[in-house]
Amino acid sequence: MRHRLLLATTAAAALLSLAACSDTTTEPRRFEPGTLRKGDVAPNPDGTCRGGYVIATRSDGTVVCEPE
Repeated sequence: MRHRLLLATTAAAALLSLAACSDTTTEPRRFEPGTLRKGDVAPNPDGTCRGGYVIATRSDGTVVCEPE
């Protein structure tokens, strides 16, 4: 009985230490203004967009290429 208790305690301590060292969170990520969202097309380094896209500036100051 004592052996099982020691084993269970050791396993629980190991799992807790692994969970404490995790660098991920279950908290939802918030969108930070000024960053590109998934699916956004960034302008080229010279400030132009590829064919069929125009430069647009969002209310938060983000510059993206959007379809015409």
